[in-house]
Formats: sequence, C-alpha cells, structure tokens
Amino acid sequence: MTKTKQKSILGSVLLIAGCCIGAGMIGLPLVSMSTGFTFSLISLVVGWLYMYLSGMMILEVYHVEKVDVNLMGLLQRVLGKSAKLIGALLFAFLFYSLLTAYLNASSIIIKNTFDYLLHRETPQLGVLIVNSLILYILILLGTRKIDIVNRVLFILMILFYAFLVIFGISKVNQESIKYSMVSPDILFAIPVYIISFGYQNLLATINHYLGGNVKKTKKAILWGTLTPLAIYIIWNFVVLGSLSVKEHGAVNSTVDLISQLYDGTSPFLTFLINGFSLFAIVTSLLTVAFSFVNFLSDKSENQTNRAFFSACVIVPPFIISLADPDVFLKAIHIAGGLAATALFGLLPAMMIWKSRAKHPKGKFVFPFGKWAIIAFVVFTIAVMLIEVVNIAL
Repeated sequence: MTKTKQKSILGSVLLIAGCCIGAGMIGLPLVSMSTGFTFSLISLVVGWLYMYLSGMMILEVYHVEKVDVNLMGLLQRVLGKSAKLIGALLFAFLFYSLLTAYLNASSIIIKNTFDYLLHRETPQLGVLIVNSLILYILILLGTRKIDIVNRVLFILMILFYAFLVIFGISKVNQESIKYSMVSPDILFAIPVYIISFGYQNLLATINHYLGGNVKKTKKAILWGTLTPLAIYIIWNFVVLGSLSVKEHGAVNSTVDLISQLYDGTSPFLTFLINGFSLFAIVTSLLTVAFSFVNFLSDKSENQTNRAFFSACVIVPPFIISLADPDVFLKAIHIAGGLAATALFGLLPAMMIWKSRAKHPKGKFVFPFGKWAIIAFVVFTIAVMLIEVVNIAL
C-alpha cells in the first residue's frame, strides 16, 4: 500500500473517530455507574456493533447504487421523496436533541468554573446567554476557522483525557472493577452507548474521499469506530474502577462523579476535570451546530442566510436549556433512543432490504442475510420502546 493510500485511510479513521468522540464521554460513566464496569463493557460493545453494522448497511447501498450523494439523497434515491422528508425530520430532531444536551452541559461547566474561580455564584442565565452568543459568532466564521478551532479543542480534549487517565489509573481497585448489579438501568443506558458511536453522516464524505473503494472504506469504518470504543472502555475502567462500591449510584452528574474520583480540592485536578469536560462537550457542540446550519441552509455561504439559519439552530436549544437546567442526560437519551435508532437503524435496514431486492446479484458489504437485517430491525424497535418507557418513567 502506498503512503498516499495509507494517509487517506488514516485521515478517514481520524475523521470517524473524531466524530464519535466527544460529549458522549461525559455521560458514559454516569449511566454505567449503577450496573458496574462489566455490564458497561458489554453495553459498549453492543452499542459499537450496532452502529458499525449500520454503517455497513449504508456503505453497501452506496456501493450498489453507485451514487455520490449525501444520506438524504441516498434515502430519496432508494426509498423515495417521502423517506427523504422523514430522514430530514429525524436529522433535525437528532440535531436539536444533541445541541440542547451540549449547550446545556457546556454552560453548566462554564458556570461551575467561574463559581470556583470567583468564589461566588455566577448567574446561570448569563452564562447560557454568553455561551450561546459565542457559539453563534463561531458558526458565522465559516468552515476553515471552525475547523482550526475544533482541531485545537480536540487535541486539548485528548491531552486532558490522557492526564486524567494517568492520574486515575493508580486509584483503580479490584473490588470496584468486579462490582456488578443487574438492574433495568442496563437497558435504559443503551441509547447513550449508541449515540456515542454516531458517524454515519460522514459516510458520503469518506466514501468519496477514498474514491469509492469499498475495502478501504470498510477498513476506515472498522478502525474509526474501534478507536473510540477503546477510549471509552479505558475511560469507564478508570472512572468506575476507582469508585468505592458505596459510591456507585450516589452522584447525579458526571462532573460531580469525576470530581469525587480525583479529589476536587486540588486546584490542578479541578482544572483538568473541568477542562476535559468542557473540551469534550464543546468539540461536539461546534461540529453538530455547524453541520446543522449547513444541513438547513444547504451549505449556503451567504452570510445573511447563515445568520438566519444559525439563529434557527441555536435559539430552540437555548430555550429548552433555560426551561430545564438539567436536561443533558434526558436529551442524550432521546437522541440515542429515538432519533439515532430511527435514522441510523430503521432507515438503513429499509434501504438495504430494497436495494438487495432490486440488485440481487450485487456485492454484499453488510456481511449477513435477510434474517440478520430483520433481527437488526427488531433490536432497533426494542431500543426505541425502551426509551419510550424511560421517558414515561
């Protein structure tokens, strides 16, 4: 393999990994805490496998249909205009759910940081307004500047993550690692695991970047999703393995959880905790917000239009965060349990089913037959029903 091909695959792997890694890391230890590390490991693998197979379905349809369009265009080509409309509505629902979670969580972390530094209570409303305005201005700067800002923040997030893992690994104890508890929380946590591996909106870009080469794209998807899986497993191992058994289920936010773990009385560790949490969320916030603006505006570069669409993207999450200051996990659950499973679960299964009926001699990329597709759909519906029950409770 030439160096150019290796670089293109590596670049694709990093794009997919970067799309997955982010704010999901803040929610993973919290939803895993009550059941323990062992069950979190199982759930993480299930979430990874589900989203990996979803990507294989979409890739097969791209390969068989031989088109260079985004996911909405692929839905329209295979399932018709009605499917494209449904997909667009699901994308909007997913984006708004994620943006609400990320805007809310980043504002809380910024507020906590200022409270700590100033030794006084900072108005939550003021922080939320300033945070929203900064995000609005950044979106207007354009792709190039957003890319530079996001790269810097992502590198900082990884550095802070590495420091926290290094400091935390010495605190891991055998009793906490062995702790496990069977409870309904195992099922209710699945949506968070699923949304933590979201990358499917990048597949059109990756497929085009790799010249439609299925073998290279499959390799990029595999390693691009395995990378966040490994990072998540290490993170849960350190956080959950360092808690005493009595502490499992005793805190209500991941920032509080990490603060207890690392002894929040240390200014340096407090700085690391808040920095990691903030960078993890802001990287996701920027990319999702920018993608959503492009989605609504059809990549219009007209600044007047971008100002309007940026407002459409930011104002609804701002209002929801204002109404419910603790909406982070709720929004993540809804995004993973309803929007992501419908958009990246049901619709890809429907596309591949129709595509295989239309092209029975086409080359299979998704490595299983119709019964596996049916099982995938059944699992998807089960996750959606679990989330409906979770919302009702």
